Amino acid sequence: MKIAFVFDMDGTLINSTEMGDAIGREIYKEFKIHPTEQMEKEIEELVYKLMQGENRKNLEAKIMWEIFKVVGLNFTQRIKAIKMAASIFKEEKKKIKLFDGVEKVFDMLDENGFSYAIATTSSMKEVDERLSKFPDFYKKLSGKIISRSSVENMKPHPESMELAASMMNVPLNRCVIVGDMHTDINMGKAVGAVTIGVLTGIFTREKLLELNPDFILDSVADIPQVLEEIKQIIDKN
Repeated sequence: MKIAFVFDMDGTLINSTEMGDAIGREIYKEFKIHPTEQMEKEIEELVYKLMQGENRKNLEAKIMWEIFKVVGLNFTQRIKAIKMAASIFKEEKKKIKLFDGVEKVFDMLDENGFSYAIATTSSMKEVDERLSKFPDFYKKLSGKIISRSSVENMKPHPESMELAASMMNVPLNRCVIVGDMHTDINMGKAVGAVTIGVLTGIFTREKLLELNPDFILDSVADIPQVLEEIKQIIDKN
């Protein structure tokens, strides 16, 4: 029986999470914000809360609006910061690229008959904007992308994983979820999938270790190195 891979997109296949870092740097500089450890913890908890569960339109703008509240910007400043963020985002998205080795791994999956799909909290419009820069790779994913536009409930709710498994006609316990955040790992654990955390996104190794995924890899490019172990885990299920 075949094995299927479900990949997150941002921070897993592409370096788009770096856009948030760039926006933060410029906003903090403009408004002379000096984030404290407590402030950063509040922001982290806020982002976790907003990025999971019930689907939301204009998610990125809502996250930034709430973050700007946490760092102490008043209403007028938040409006200015949102406009600045939109301008920075427009420039930064030009720098989006696939992480090294991603295309080779997908070629390997094709050659060995593995199914795959994408499950992302980005909207389908955002997916198209980011992946259309890589036409050959994007073509591979035609009909295999589950975006925020496809589901009622976002990760870590299992809806995306269940939809991916159904689309690929593979049992959930023969699926592998690959992602850079708690939402990916927790979604996979909820359905009995093999879980892989990658260090190309916003989570450190220490943060991923708290989630206890089956594997922590430097990047998607390292998947071939653990493929036999993945097969062994799945065959035991």
